[in-house]
Amino acid sequence: MSLVEVFETVDKNKDGKISCDEFVEAIRVFTSSITSEELENMFRVLDLDGDGQIDIEEFALGVVLGNVNVETALKQTFDSYDMDGDGKISASDIHFVLNRQGKNHTMEECVAMVQAVDADGDGFVDFEEFKTMIISN
Repeated sequence: MSLVEVFETVDKNKDGKISCDEFVEAIRVFTSSITSEELENMFRVLDLDGDGQIDIEEFALGVVLGNVNVETALKQTFDSYDMDGDGKISASDIHFVLNRQGKNHTMEECVAMVQAVDADGDGFVDFEEFKTMIISN
């Protein structure tokens, strides 16, 4: 996934800028344990011109200076859902992780999540399908 694709994914309203709300929503996909204050500080660091939004240049500079590897971050997130380390995420893996995070979903909802992105129809989410799921959300 390119830097531009990541930026466009986070920029939900497609105005060419990432608002604080869009930023917070994107970060929360990766971790729910970060505080609102930490998120606001991260946003302020990236918002170099102080206009309350992050443009593509600020985003790119933040990624370069922060040495952020998007693929690595996605893989780490994938691995946190892959409970048995087999390279696939099952509906029960998703159910366990989401409920552990306090996001109460039924097993049926988790099955539907898997089915929504299970391109090869094997009943599991592999890493490529997981990336598709993150991008679409």
